[in-house]
Amino acid sequence: MKVLVLDPGRQALPFLKSLTKKGHDVIMICFNRFSLTYYSRYPSQKIFWPNYNVYQDKFLECLLDYIKHNQVDVTLALGDVTAEILSKNKSEISKYTKITSPDYETYDQTTDKLKLMQFCMQHKIPCPKTYELSDSSDLNVVSEHLTFPVIVKPRKGIGAIGVTKVSSLEELKVKLTSMRKDFGELLIQEYIPFEQSEQYQAEFFLNGNQEICAGVIISKPRFFPVYGGTSTANLSIKNDEIFSVGKELLQKLKWQGAADIDFILDKRTGEPKVIEVNPRVTAGIKIAFKAGVDFADLHMKLAKNQIIERVQDYTVGIYCRNLILDLLWWFFSTKKMKKETKPSFYKFFGKDVCYQAFSLDDPFTGLGFILNMIYKYSNIKEIKKKIFT
Repeated sequence: MKVLVLDPGRQALPFLKSLTKKGHDVIMICFNRFSLTYYSRYPSQKIFWPNYNVYQDKFLECLLDYIKHNQVDVTLALGDVTAEILSKNKSEISKYTKITSPDYETYDQTTDKLKLMQFCMQHKIPCPKTYELSDSSDLNVVSEHLTFPVIVKPRKGIGAIGVTKVSSLEELKVKLTSMRKDFGELLIQEYIPFEQSEQYQAEFFLNGNQEICAGVIISKPRFFPVYGGTSTANLSIKNDEIFSVGKELLQKLKWQGAADIDFILDKRTGEPKVIEVNPRVTAGIKIAFKAGVDFADLHMKLAKNQIIERVQDYTVGIYCRNLILDLLWWFFSTKKMKKETKPSFYKFFGKDVCYQAFSLDDPFTGLGFILNMIYKYSNIKEIKKKIFT
């Protein structure tokens, strides 16, 4: 079958390998020669389209034109923007190719962080206390429900962009106007201290009947920036409570396909709380493949409306690293953090160790990742934002 993969990030690499090894003809969309996946040996064809982060409408035009004039059996969205494009235009795109994206109403319920938190609170699913921070909100009234410091974040956004810790009501009043200008609609949320929490994520896949087909729980021991940012190291684990909460949430959302749920374990209560749901696989999804769960195969079976047998088990203890960011973690972390982190930072080899963007069977993707990082952060302002925000 011909499979069109829309996202050139590191999450695509295990998909490209799995799909190609199963005999599929894989077409990879790249933005330029700095795209990580441009250097993968697995796609049979690589096509340059406009960067959807900048030119979303032009990207959609290219997609519709391509699937109308070429046979494409399945189209896969593995990132936030492409997931939105496919969900928003599902009826039109589905005329020409199979997709696994949810309907836009369901998609919007999860990507609007305020709607998601309200849904969780309404259905008694553990999450941080969250309130709308609109133009008409009475800050004094809102602050009565929360204890400072608090977290203020955009209702929609990717990663930790715009997420701000605010220490007092006075500071909130000072920062609010500029934050609205920079990030649009905001929400205000209970702050859970970094030192009193642990972070996890759960990678789920549900069939068309909203039944769980796979679920992999992942701990996130290190980040960059150090005190909360992108995870630099992941470890596959088992945690029945996180699995149960994630399953309940996704089934109540009537979800289908892949979902990545971020959790924070509040050590003050011992309760895992939902932080957000991403309507796609995580950038570090390679850990699930290495643990024995082939998310590419799950996507293909859902797209073709085939019966999907539940993956009953997976390997615990798989240690997957984003090496460049992990090196930055080491450079900026304290001696105590270096000593106490588990798994050890200094464990670089072993059958249970893998790297998100590097592998011996696809050797040039490491070069692609480095070139992409240089290209992405060549602007000094972007470097400062990543390191110091």
